[in-house]
Amino acid sequence: MSEDDLAGIVSVAPPARRGARVFTEKTFYLEEFYGKSLLFALIPPAGQRIGDFDSLLQTLRELRRNQTRCIVIVAPSALPKLMRRLGRLAPKEPPPVFNPSEGLRSRPYPPDTAVAEIWERLRAGSIVVASMSRDDADDLTVFARELASRLRVFKLLMLDRAGGLLGRNGERLSFVEQKRIGRMLRDIRSPARRAIVRAALAALDDGVGSVNLVAPRDVYEELFSFIGAGTLFTELQYGFVRPVSIDDFEEVEALIVRGQNEGFLLPRSPDQIAQILPSCFGYRIGDEHLAGICSLLTEPYRRERAGEITAMYTLTRFQGEGVAAVLVREILKEARARRLKYVFACTSEERVAGFFARLGFDRVGAEDVSPAKWRGYDPSRIEHLLIFRSTLD
Repeated sequence: MSEDDLAGIVSVAPPARRGARVFTEKTFYLEEFYGKSLLFALIPPAGQRIGDFDSLLQTLRELRRNQTRCIVIVAPSALPKLMRRLGRLAPKEPPPVFNPSEGLRSRPYPPDTAVAEIWERLRAGSIVVASMSRDDADDLTVFARELASRLRVFKLLMLDRAGGLLGRNGERLSFVEQKRIGRMLRDIRSPARRAIVRAALAALDDGVGSVNLVAPRDVYEELFSFIGAGTLFTELQYGFVRPVSIDDFEEVEALIVRGQNEGFLLPRSPDQIAQILPSCFGYRIGDEHLAGICSLLTEPYRRERAGEITAMYTLTRFQGEGVAAVLVREILKEARARRLKYVFACTSEERVAGFFARLGFDRVGAEDVSPAKWRGYDPSRIEHLLIFRSTLD
């Protein structure tokens, strides 16, 4: 594996090189959201500033063109601002107004008549906007959960100015499994934030597909980029590794091109990329898209029964989440199944070297791996490589 092929597992992505083809992850997410229903809830004071709607408006335009059903709920004081910003996207009918306190006295809530009305508007192709009888952040949080649960929407997005959750180290938590939410509540001091996280947990319990907590200004990036900008709550297992299928090849190719454009991966031609796809593994988060990829290259080293870890790339959003380690362990399992004698990887990064050392790889010299690796390789580069090997026999 080249030093470039490993940089992406520990580094923060630099801007794409000038002139490089820009990869748009939005395509994959639009495919995922096609024909689905998404509910956006602006938690007060979100919606009080006109700028709170900029990213949301951009998002709604994309989703409407994609035939994704969208429901937006806001506090009554923010409703006029939202309707003005929506312009031609604004629904023609007056937005329905709900009184969440009625939910304590009447079940199901919202009632069947309200759900039927929402569906009629969605079926007509409208973006549905709804509000409440009074301005109250806690009420809107509860109502967002009630409505999302009643409709069993594909995704609930809680738009809160504080954005996603932070861990104890101050870094953003990109993903939180349902089973971890209870433990996390003890570390959240703000009552309003605790209410939001409890609502996310309840929504997942009620069958909502997933919940995102994100700042209003970042909702477009959260929905349409692999990097993300908030916290995603999911019911499903955190993630899993499996060999990619031929239907995944397009997505894997796109990730490799992205890694190349960012300077993380060794430049390869389309034909060269095609050669590493059949033995590529992908790490997925629930039903979301790939969080990382890694390939086991064996064809050049067949005589020695060796394999090289190559094309490893972990998306920025998932770095620090253990994705790279899980991928390498799965590669080692596959290598044993193929009865290989050893696998190896090369890097010039000290941090990456530490990563392989922690996984039990041994530091070796160039002479300890297949000579086929060095055919056509610049000798001056070999001197700067840190080479690691895991013996499997």
